Parts: sequence; C-alpha cells; structure tokens
Amino acid sequence: MNRFTWIILSALVLFQNPLSAEDALDKGLWWLYHAQYDKARESIAVHIQDHPKDPAGYFYLTAVDWWHLAQEIEYTYPEIQARMKENSQKTIETAERLFASSKDPKVKARACLYSGGAEGLWGRWLVTQKEWVDAYFAGKRGQKKLKQALKFDPELYDAYLGLGIYDYYTDTLSGMQAFVAFLLIRGDKERGLLELQRAMDKGERSQVEAMFFLVEIFTSEEGTPERALPLADALHKKFPQSPIMHLMEVSTLYTMKNWNAMLPEAEDFLKKSESETPWYTRHYINGARYCMGVAKLNGKKDFDGAEKDFGKIIAEADPKSRWGYFAQLRLGHIYDLRKDREKALAAYQVAKSGPDIWGLHHEAEKYIDEPFTFSTASAEKAP
Repeated sequence: MNRFTWIILSALVLFQNPLSAEDALDKGLWWLYHAQYDKARESIAVHIQDHPKDPAGYFYLTAVDWWHLAQEIEYTYPEIQARMKENSQKTIETAERLFASSKDPKVKARACLYSGGAEGLWGRWLVTQKEWVDAYFAGKRGQKKLKQALKFDPELYDAYLGLGIYDYYTDTLSGMQAFVAFLLIRGDKERGLLELQRAMDKGERSQVEAMFFLVEIFTSEEGTPERALPLADALHKKFPQSPIMHLMEVSTLYTMKNWNAMLPEAEDFLKKSESETPWYTRHYINGARYCMGVAKLNGKKDFDGAEKDFGKIIAEADPKSRWGYFAQLRLGHIYDLRKDREKALAAYQVAKSGPDIWGLHHEAEKYIDEPFTFSTASAEKAP
C-alpha cells in the first residue's frame, strides 16, 4: 500500500476558513487537510477537553498521526508512532466506556464506529511496517466493530469508509500479504469500491478520506487515473489553499502521463511553495521540482531543463528524503539517453541506496541491468 466517482462534497469540505467553523473537530480536520498537523491537534484537543467521554476526539488525533506518518513515509518519527498507538488505544477504551454507558442504539453505534476506526487506522500503519499478522488481526477486529455499528444504526454511513478500505485491499494484496490474508481474512474488491462510494456520498465526516482512497485506488491499483482526475480536481477546488489537495491533482496528471497539463500545475506548486503562500511551505519545493523535471524529460524531451531540475533537488534535498534518490534515478535516464552509460550506472547505484518506496529499488535495478529508453520505461509511481 504505497501511498493514497466523486460528485459533491459535504459542508465539511466547504470550510475555506477554519476560524469560521464552530465545531472543534471540523476545525481540526480543516487544518489536517492543509498539512498543519500541530494546529489540527490543538483544535481536536479542544473537543476532547469539552467532551472527555466522546471517543471521536481521540480517534481524530489518531487520524492526524496516521496522515502525518503517511505523508512523510520515508521518515520514522518514533514519537509520532508512539503517540498514534497511545491515541488509538485511548479511542478504544473511551469507546468501550461509552458503549457500556448507554442503551441508545445510536450511541452504541458511534462507540463501535470509533473503536473499529481506531483498530483500522492502527492496522493500516502496521501494514506499512510489514507487520502482516498483527495488521490483519487489527483489521479484522476493526471490521467486526464497524459491522456492529451498522447493525445498531444502519444510517451511520461513516462506517463504510473502514469497511471499504478493508474489503478492497484484503482482496487485492499480493505475495506474502495475500497468503496471510487468505488464511485469516477475505475481502471483496467490488464491495469495497461500493462501500467507499457510499461513505463519500452519504458520510458525515468520512467523505474526504473516502475520496483520497478512491484516488489512490484508481491511480495506483486499478490503472484508471482518468476516473480519479475529476475527483482530485474537485478536492483541489474545494480546498484551494491545501498543498495536499494540489499535489494530489498533480500526481493524478503524472499517473496519466498528461505532461502538458501537469507541467504548469507543478510550476504553480513550486511558486507557491517557494513563496510560502498559505498553507504551502518550502517542504514541498523538491517534490514540485521533481514533477517538473519528469514532465520536461518525458513530455518535452527537454533533457537540459530536466537535468537542471534534478540537479537542484540533489543539491538541496535532505539526505533522508525520497526526492534526492528519485532525482538520481531520473538523472540516470538522461545519461542513458545521452549514451553515457558510466554516469547512468553511478546514478542508479545512488538511487538504489535510498529508501525503498514507490518501487525505487526495483526501478534502479531494472536500469542497472538494461539502459533506459522511452520504450523500456517502467510504469512510474506518482509522488
């Protein structure tokens, strides 16, 4: 899981200014969708202070931790991982107390929703750490709770988000993951897509996350990025100040190999990141440059322009960042196209020493074995 048909967003998505939202959870989610993680946590903490018996606050703190880790997957952040585990456990404990405190089926449904959601979030993180067995048991516990939530309240559509993720991904896993999934749990890909669609259409606070997962599925799993583009575009328009939503649209165009449309979007992304237009930061500069370089290389065949972009990334990137290593990989392509095999091999070896995300090591090894040409290009993962 590397990363990661939408119609209308709910009132939650319409908040363009978090200060205008009355609910602390809505404020927190607004900040989250703009990658302002500390501000998101502060807003959600207000909800917890005002509603200490409500598991929703702890659940959304867990969600903030998960988003933060997922957006910067090459970094370990042990303190965030520990906090995520603690918050997921607090969610479950608070939900269990809420469940036991009331005979109201809607209250019990909400308790099951957040307990199951917390199990699912923690399970998804365990998958990224390749802790397959623990991840599947967490996912199974989460699925059971979410189904229970719908028995208590069939109109609690937010529950379909976790069920959709569970059903889709446990039916499309490969290798060792698929073997363990076969022994322990069985999903249903088509049902998962319908469940995600239902969460997006009718959920109260699950719509944006459902949209994110559908974009990830359409672009990375289904190979149908054209289905994702109008939805990514809708999110970008609803959150015009969000670098996350902007990057998602750029990434979808990248997957489509629509270089002519992607290049101006990437240039705009770079400009906003360099000037730190709210809520963009300089953290995004190298990602924007990488997209520009790939578009110049593949779309315009502008080798010199692409080399300049990749060179800037290599000179400026954090040694732990993915961008410097991916820039080395694409620089190797340029050297191969120029018939400078010695330089190409050196660049691929550097790329191979980077974090193995988005198939980086596989791609580097492929082009160590055979020179890059446009006809032998691998399917590239979008940033």
